Amino acid sequence: MNIMGMERTIYPTLIYDDNTVILIDAGATNSLPGIKKAMEEASVPFERLDKIIVTHQDIDHIGGIKCILDELPEVKVLAHEEDKPYIQGEKKLVRLNSNFMNRINALPKEEQIKILEMFKNVPVKVNTTLTDGEKLPYCGGIIVIHTPGHTPGHICLYHEKTKTLIAGDAMNIIEGQLTGPNKQTMNEEDAKIALNSLKKFTEYEIENVITYHGGLFNDKPNKKIKELSG
Repeated sequence: MNIMGMERTIYPTLIYDDNTVILIDAGATNSLPGIKKAMEEASVPFERLDKIIVTHQDIDHIGGIKCILDELPEVKVLAHEEDKPYIQGEKKLVRLNSNFMNRINALPKEEQIKILEMFKNVPVKVNTTLTDGEKLPYCGGIIVIHTPGHTPGHICLYHEKTKTLIAGDAMNIIEGQLTGPNKQTMNEEDAKIALNSLKKFTEYEIENVITYHGGLFNDKPNKKIKELSG
């Protein structure tokens, strides 16, 4: 992903079986070629994609949705009800009301205009809203876990069949270690809420954690999560 002049690796997640193909998060506006390539390497035709689940409203998670819908207009978008109005463009994205704007304002004027224009062009319709504890009957069962803090409607997803937690930005991996939420992107109160949200994970048997910034962690994740959540 290249955004704000910085190249970073992100980890959208693909869950699929013979009947359903789900992409969890869609990268930034220029992420589609990488997503197509990864799907091809997994022997999953891009045309089979039928659902996108959004963990939250940040631009590096929703920016690529419109490009996908332009090619596959029948794909359904699912997100938590709290983040729906932001994703649909009815409310200004949370990050545009935060310290993130200071980073944008520090850039050259031409770059500022380009980035803000990108934010204007990402709203998409959310077809289905998700709620905390809801079990989606796809690909062996996916449980929705509402983990507010990073954004009001941030969710994580627990794939029952593989005991995998798709954590979005609720957790990160830094130098090979599982860490909590990035406090630099939140105010103090939201950071406390985000950290407290991690306690919900202790109810699940987790063998794998996929974080959007970091990738896969499978070294006794339940033990580590318990430490992080206090």
